[in-house]
Amino acid sequence: MILLAVIISVGSIFVLISYSTDILKAVVDFITQNDLKKLASCGAVFPSQFDTIKSDFTALLLPVLYYGTPLLLVVVSSLMFSAGYFYCKGRFEDESKKREEIERDMVRKAAERLARQKAKEAEDAASRAMEEELETPAQGQATETREETPTEMIVRKKRK
Repeated sequence: MILLAVIISVGSIFVLISYSTDILKAVVDFITQNDLKKLASCGAVFPSQFDTIKSDFTALLLPVLYYGTPLLLVVVSSLMFSAGYFYCKGRFEDESKKREEIERDMVRKAAERLARQKAKEAEDAASRAMEEELETPAQGQATETREETPTEMIVRKKRK
């Protein structure tokens, strides 16, 4: 939709400029090719603006076209370049900020995970110590001697 509007706008501006240029060229050609004094002697009355148009065409319009148009294109090009440069620079800064934020979040999550893991290991060690304390008989009590089963041996080795 926007592209269509741009195409219509550019087309309209092109038609307007080309039509205006053709009219101006016809007026200037008429003035330069005909001697106004001969036409005035035939009874034609011309406004004084024709003389100013004839002199201004070579003094103002041609220099504007030959020097102004390239200068305008250079200015527009430099503006477009600077706009693209600052756009990319801003986008890069935004991406780097997001990347740093993600890295900080990942470090924070890793630290939390590590703290939870250490707390779990400490809790497991405490529960193992309590189990061992409960399994060992008191000094004054007699102990029963029985043989360990293979599963009890594996469990005991894993706990250590």
